[in-house]
Amino acid sequence: MASLLFTDISLDFAIPISQASIILTAYLIPYGVLQPFYGFYSDRYGLKKILLLLFRSRID
Repeated sequence: MASLLFTDISLDFAIPISQASIILTAYLIPYGVLQPFYGFYSDRYGLKKILLLLFRSRID
């Protein structure tokens, strides 16, 4: 998703696309690091429960 927004991000901040690409890196590194934990807990407790927990924590 973030890669689709490169053009909009670069236009909004008036920076080249090469500089806007740092956003994709900032998104993918934590996603990749946390993927094993997310997978473990979703297998253990169920994907629906984990997604609801994550969704609720973002609203509060």
